[in-house]
Parts: sequence; structure tokens; C-alpha cells
Amino acid sequence: MRLENKIALVTGAASGIGLATVRRFVAEGAHVVAVDLDHDRTVSALSGLPNVSVAAADVSKSQQVDKAFDLAQERHGKLDILVNAAGISAAPLDIEDITDEGFAHVVEVNLYGSFYAVRAATKLMRRNGESGGSIVNISSVGALANFPLPASYPASKAGVLGLTRATAALLAPNNIRVNAVAPGATDTPMLPSEPAFRDAVVGLGVLGRAASADEMANTILFLASDEAAFFTGQTISPNGGYVM
Repeated sequence: MRLENKIALVTGAASGIGLATVRRFVAEGAHVVAVDLDHDRTVSALSGLPNVSVAAADVSKSQQVDKAFDLAQERHGKLDILVNAAGISAAPLDIEDITDEGFAHVVEVNLYGSFYAVRAATKLMRRNGESGGSIVNISSVGALANFPLPASYPASKAGVLGLTRATAALLAPNNIRVNAVAPGATDTPMLPSEPAFRDAVVGLGVLGRAASADEMANTILFLASDEAAFFTGQTISPNGGYVM
């Protein structure tokens, strides 16, 4: 088991990539603090899964994020892995129709939320001494190339890549690795539901299909594990050949 006795915290744990990651981590021996906005929905999604604690938090609120990490400290006394999978998409597509409040909300969840979690994780991981820890931020292929998404989403996800590189350099002396995954079209609730739009997005990759959330979880598992011990400040983009 690649994560035996490791303590992980995963945000966005009730659905999509976050949920798949929690399941994959537990299968690999980790104890997971699963964080999402809706406590009951998260408990239901993870029903029957062993070695999981649930914490409710709006990641755009730093105090709520800190309380989730307090739970990890209280239950386990340490933290080895953080996965920032919480995120929201945005609408409308036309930039003239994006309001100040709408743009700010997407940035607050996707970028600020990642920062708040990285900051809180650092406090715990620094206590691990030489063993350090691993942080995996979820960005998007939209941060790497043109993608038919509202401007606020790729802007926020590009910020996540900048956060990843900066914190990777700052935390390297503590043996805390920070990397990012930039998924392409993935079959989660965030994939457009309108058939023509969905087909256009999925068709951007040469493989001609959407990834499963489990495929993304496999990439996250690699970066979180000791197999990626020489990876930091990197972005891995499983995008089906959209960006090569």
C-alpha cells in the first residue's frame, strides 16, 4: 500500500475528483479527513468507507478551513498529504455578462481556498520534521491553453499554478513537496451538461473522450506518494492529448 498510515486531507470530497481521490487514498492505506461544503452530503457519499473523518467547510472562508485542519490535528496529530480538489465552475461565458461578484466568488473558492488550505497544511507538515509532506493542487487545462470556459475559471486556475510554484520553492527546505494536476475534460458534475457544448469540450483531446474521476485520482495518488519524491513545483496535465 502506497499510503499506509499516511494522514491526508482532501477538499471537495463529496463528488467528482475529490471523492474519487478519497476512495483511492483509503484503498492505499491512508486515513483521510474529507472536507466539503455540505456535511450530510459528504457523509452520504462516503458511507461505508473506513478510516474517513468528515468536516464541513466553505473553503472560501479561512476560519472554516482552519477548523477542518484542527480536526486532522485532533484526530491524528499530524498531516502528511493535502489535496486541494474543491472548486467551482463559472457562468456566463460572455465576459460582458460576468459580474464583479461572480468573478470574485470563483476566485475566492478556487484560488483563495487553495491558499488557505496550503497555509493551514504547512503549519502541520512542518511539525513532521524531515518527513515533510506532499501537497497536490487541482488546476485545469484551461490554465495552460485556450479552453471554452468563462474567464474567471481559467484565471483562478492559472493562479493555482502560480501558487504551486511559489510554495514549492518556499517549502522545499521543509521537505514539503507541492505539485499540481491540470485535468482536461473529466466526467464529473462540472463537465458541461448541454450536449453540444459537452461534445465540443470532450472532442478537444485527441483521445476523443472525457477522463473518469478515477483516472485523475490515479495521477493525484502518484504525486502524493513517495514514488514522486523528486517532483515539486510541477504540473501534470492528464488532458487526453488536448495539450501536448
